[in-house]
Amino acid sequence: MASKQAYAIIAIYLLVLSSTPLIANFLSGEEWIGFDTGAYYYKNEHLEVRLAGLPEGVGKPRIYVYAPNSSYMPVLILDVNDRESTVEGFSLFYDVIDVKIIAANNTLSMTYVLGDFNITKTIITADTTVTIEYRATEAVRYSIVVHGRNYTSVNGLYLRDYINKTLKLERVESVNFELHSKPVGVGRVYLNFSSPVDIEVEEEVKGATIIRVLWKGERLSMTVRGYVEPQKLSPVTSTLSSLLNHRVTPIILPLITLMIIPLGWIIWRKL
Repeated sequence: MASKQAYAIIAIYLLVLSSTPLIANFLSGEEWIGFDTGAYYYKNEHLEVRLAGLPEGVGKPRIYVYAPNSSYMPVLILDVNDRESTVEGFSLFYDVIDVKIIAANNTLSMTYVLGDFNITKTIITADTTVTIEYRATEAVRYSIVVHGRNYTSVNGLYLRDYINKTLKLERVESVNFELHSKPVGVGRVYLNFSSPVDIEVEEEVKGATIIRVLWKGERLSMTVRGYVEPQKLSPVTSTLSSLLNHRVTPIILPLITLMIIPLGWIIWRKL
């Protein structure tokens, strides 16, 4: 009797664990979900947006996209870094007195209290885009820092020519990056701004691209859109990718668990 109860507990635990992705997809409903102190998560058919918890100063937000024939994991295209971002010289991580976060449907607002003035960062998710808006209580100087990975060019200029150098783009309203890596494939990231901004791009040897957005005023919004092109796959890899992608896997996992549980019971009885 005790043996049956022990196995029943294990079976229920495995079933709940395997059903977690499916339950998360059902509950999310394409809106922000909080899961830790200051940590939030958004997902739809095309992208994921993750906001790191407090007091972490990076990943605010971290933006991912899904390739059309990708496997389960999405591709990171952009990472907003509060540690390095400043407003009037004040760090949005080190110098902030308090941070207040409000989530409602597809909109998440973060209010940073910085002494004599406040900054509100609003993250608005849509079908294929993420808009990050900064609004201050007065005109201020912004230096917003975002990181990219596996970027190869910016506005047609090869980043390998700017390793450990600073590439400056003045008074631009849009900028685009090409990305490429062996496991990811080829893709593009587009940044569009509500007002002309100055951009500084630095490429590091380890493959990280640092982008600084410089501007002065009360309100600035940056819309991010990215995609990864479908990769040419072998028939076997293509079939596995179709079965293990982010849309199908949450359904398959609990079905596999339901098939394994009776087999596991047979083995359990013989032990």
